[in-house]
Amino acid sequence: MRTIPALLVTIGLVASLTACASSGAGTTPSSCDAPGAASEAVTATGAFGKQPKVSVPAGLTVKGTQVSILKQGDGRRIDKGTPVLIEYTLVDGSTGKVAQTSGYAGTTSPITAGSTNAGALGEALQCANVGDRLAVALPQSALSDGTTSTKKTESAVVAVIDVKKAFDARATGTPQLAGDDMPAVVLAPDGAPGITVPTKAAPSSNETHLLRKGSGSVLTAKDTAIIKYTAVTWGTDSTVAGSSWTDGTGAQTVPLAKGQVDDGIRTVLLGRKVGDQVLAIVHQQGVAYAYVIDVLGSVTS
Repeated sequence: MRTIPALLVTIGLVASLTACASSGAGTTPSSCDAPGAASEAVTATGAFGKQPKVSVPAGLTVKGTQVSILKQGDGRRIDKGTPVLIEYTLVDGSTGKVAQTSGYAGTTSPITAGSTNAGALGEALQCANVGDRLAVALPQSALSDGTTSTKKTESAVVAVIDVKKAFDARATGTPQLAGDDMPAVVLAPDGAPGITVPTKAAPSSNETHLLRKGSGSVLTAKDTAIIKYTAVTWGTDSTVAGSSWTDGTGAQTVPLAKGQVDDGIRTVLLGRKVGDQVLAIVHQQGVAYAYVIDVLGSVTS
């Protein structure tokens, strides 16, 4: 299987946040990890979106993952596959000391709820609404092996998470007709595209066709696009070269400033609207790829 050269920037969340932990009394939807003694033992004070003062009892332990809501938000529901912007404070439950923060400067990349590489954090976010301040407590072993459910009691890791913004999990624009002799695209129920290329040769130059027409903001060179994509090689031995739908990464961030991403991909995305779904034929390093790209949102660089 070929890999896609110089395509996308992976999610920028630090590896230690593969799982999170922490705090406070609140309500949790039944589909989520429930609150427990560990998550309810943590408090956090301070304005939403700013670094809170977090109090964690020294020597805090937990069995499995616990999630509480410190502050209830009234924004959109976070479902599996939803890209989410957060700020966080990570605390060592054994000492009660802050181990790491997001910086609270609005510069963190989105993570995708339910994606493999988001681990327990991604699972916890599926419980949330935009505007929530979450407290997630989980065993320290989850940081190394991703295991979030365990029958033994372990030292806890704690994270206080402010859920700042969420984006659509898939392109929501109005369906459009692609051009003749283009790959056939069929969508799974969750929006993941399947791509079948024609038996004829690929176009000799790059081409772009709109599959869904969005109505959101227009992407400019100052933006970092938030997308999901699938790409296949064009040929008789066509294979999936990459897919953020299936490889566990979830949504990708693509900075659109010149020189930050493959020129072919940059050209495809510049001027697109949030909500667009694009079929693009892009030649990279002598190979023709058929991309289906869902434009889910953007953040200004």
